[in-house]
Amino acid sequence: MQGRGATAIGALRVVLRNRSLRRALLAFLLFNTQEYAVWIAVAVYAFQQGGAAEAGTVLVLQLVPAAIMAPIGSVFADRIPRARALVLGYGIQTLANLVLGICLVLAPAPMAYAAAVVAASAITLTRPAHNAILPSLADTPGELTASNAASSTMDGVGTLIGPLAGAILMQLSGPGGVVLAMAGVSALAAIAALGIHQHRAEELHPEDHVSTFVSQAVGGLMEARAESDVATLLGVGGVQFVMVGMLDVFFALLAIDVLGSGESGAGVLAGGFGLGLLIGAMGAVGLVGVRRLAPSVFVALLGSGISLAGLAFASTMTVAVGVLALCGATIGLFAVASRTLLQRSADEVVLARVFGLEEALQMVGLAVGAAAAPLLVSVFGAQGALLAAGGLLALAASAAWPRLRRIDETTAGPGPEFDVVRRVSIFALLAPHVQEQLASHLVAVRVDAGKVVIAEGEAGDRFYVVQEGRVSITKAGVRVAELGPGDYFGEIALLRDVPRTATVTALEDIELLTLEREAFLAAVTGSVPSHSRANDEIDRRLADGGP
Repeated sequence: MQGRGATAIGALRVVLRNRSLRRALLAFLLFNTQEYAVWIAVAVYAFQQGGAAEAGTVLVLQLVPAAIMAPIGSVFADRIPRARALVLGYGIQTLANLVLGICLVLAPAPMAYAAAVVAASAITLTRPAHNAILPSLADTPGELTASNAASSTMDGVGTLIGPLAGAILMQLSGPGGVVLAMAGVSALAAIAALGIHQHRAEELHPEDHVSTFVSQAVGGLMEARAESDVATLLGVGGVQFVMVGMLDVFFALLAIDVLGSGESGAGVLAGGFGLGLLIGAMGAVGLVGVRRLAPSVFVALLGSGISLAGLAFASTMTVAVGVLALCGATIGLFAVASRTLLQRSADEVVLARVFGLEEALQMVGLAVGAAAAPLLVSVFGAQGALLAAGGLLALAASAAWPRLRRIDETTAGPGPEFDVVRRVSIFALLAPHVQEQLASHLVAVRVDAGKVVIAEGEAGDRFYVVQEGRVSITKAGVRVAELGPGDYFGEIALLRDVPRTATVTALEDIELLTLEREAFLAAVTGSVPSHSRANDEIDRRLADGGP
């Protein structure tokens, strides 16, 4: 445990020393601050116009278009460099907030609501791009996990200071003044994002150059259909946000009907939940260096269900705040662990679109939760609704556990195989999470001395790395080279789509790590720098008569 803690602290220090990561996290903090402040300002404005019913209607009207927009807007973060997509997203939010603020001050309510819908949809441009850019800014898997923990911390801090800043500004200038001020905060986020420099080149997958915008917009959905791991993680994330949507209703329910603390008590309960989110996100840095994250996802999901059910037995405000803080902490832990697993599981080419789909599911989950909570209360009563909601979430966690465990079997974090992948020159330029994916697909094979591993002229189906022992390379019966531990072969037939160019024979008992054709090609051809380096290696080897 002490070694893991040192690893976590070290990774977090590296994150803070990384200039581009610092700027990305600062911009994300500013983004979250303005997001929550604007959300509350619009709710207050709608309440002033038509009471609780109108406020609720306007909030739902913002969520639905935003859920539709999220997968569409995320395409840009896969079509253009993600650093540029971030700046563009923050810039659009600045303009949208500026228009919304003016409408709240000067325009009639319908026009203000239309501007609020546009501003809420603009919000969805940022989070997918931010989550997708982190793997290309981090230098190691541990640094990526620490970056995710820091991002969730920024989210938690924004949850706290955004509403606080909004409340202060509300007293001075009303909802319109809040939103106009937040337009300035969005502009600062755009300025911070301008300083982000990616040290790994991002290139489109060749198919993206010819596919239509519409077909690319469903890229995240197609990835979820093709990869059950991605679908599972998106599914449990959506379920989690249904619960968060219910909490928005339960805060008022607990404060007014159960604890009798009045409307102000709802704000106290929400504050306890927000503090828990922050604690959970900060504590999630302890996941750095943990290879298997599925148990953390399961425990966090189960814990949030149990804590939600536990609210039914909270008899005082102090106990309720404590339970909600625990609930928030489990959700903070869940966010970091599930996001890191999603970055490990999803194809880099469509990563932003996968996060765009996640954003859409979050919006839908919030809306479903907000709509379902009153129904549960009407059927089961206040305490019964809390027990039912918590029990359903715990059941969802139990049902998802077998699939989550399988994800760990295929996407476990860095181990010995990961070190092997990093030492292979044609993989060295890949992002750490792509290297992790490759490492999870490696299969160990033993070959006895004198046996032929691949034969000249046969079809190529695998890539090989020598782990122990030595092999000889012969062409037309003439020995041309000898390879040992750390060397690799087999890439020529795969990348050039030609028969094997040489024969490889074990000179002694050897151990090889093998990679199937599909996994190898997806990784190498999906990265222009790696593909270029591989082609240079192939040209050199062909000149030497390599395999």
